[in-house]
Amino acid sequence: LVVTDRPVASERALLHRYGTQGGWGNLGLWPGAADYAAACTALAAAVAGAAGLQPGAHVLSVACGAGDELRLWAEYFAAGRVVGTEIDPNQAALAHQQALCSAAASCITVLEQGAPGLALASPIGGAADPFDVLLCVDAAYHFAPRAAFLRAALALLRPGGRIAFTDLVLERAQPSRFLSAAARLCGVPPQELIPLDAQVSRLQEAGFADVRAQRLDDAVLGGFASFVQRQTRELGRDAWSTAWLRPALTARLIPHCRAAGLGYALLSASKPPTTPTPSTS
Repeated sequence: LVVTDRPVASERALLHRYGTQGGWGNLGLWPGAADYAAACTALAAAVAGAAGLQPGAHVLSVACGAGDELRLWAEYFAAGRVVGTEIDPNQAALAHQQALCSAAASCITVLEQGAPGLALASPIGGAADPFDVLLCVDAAYHFAPRAAFLRAALALLRPGGRIAFTDLVLERAQPSRFLSAAARLCGVPPQELIPLDAQVSRLQEAGFADVRAQRLDDAVLGGFASFVQRQTRELGRDAWSTAWLRPALTARLIPHCRAAGLGYALLSASKPPTTPTPSTS
């Protein structure tokens, strides 16, 4: 969950203060995490694991932020080629700088893309070869229409390739008025908030198979809210700065949104060896 129009660099510095430094900016996977960077790394690794990321794979990383995840795919998972896309020009520039500092710099490409998801329908970076894996860590809930993103993703994967991403889910058919208002405040299209079974159906309708889903409500949402509460106490006067507004507001909203039926899930699926025509519904 994010609130737009914020000083990103200062915010990230506050998130990483008292722990390992980095450019991570996701909600994190908190069980066993020692600090913010560790939680963010754990969430990214869980997404890669759900996709079955293997050494030598050709990876597309959508909404890659400041590029920490690109280094994770290239250095830890030993991906053969990594292409990252990022809509924010400042974050894209940081990701490019990170790529240049990587031991696997030659296999990482960073592209600034407008309209995340929809732009994927066109060739990326002049690459003719399809991707083995498409990953999106803690950003898919901003994409609208989501079905168009999924269809574009399917087209960019090789037969048998996998997609994995995290997303917000509902416990009921429609978001409440409160949840819709909170979603808009955080840059999340409320019309895209749907239950987990509907998320699975949407992937299948886009043409994906072997759809898998795992709920991570407390491990992600609850963990991030608790972390921000602790960090706020530690930050002292800096907790009143505008740079801390977005994390603080997100953490305050999370318990109310969860009470209104909001959850968090990790989804993955495969492109069939022979791709059926996606549903247009």
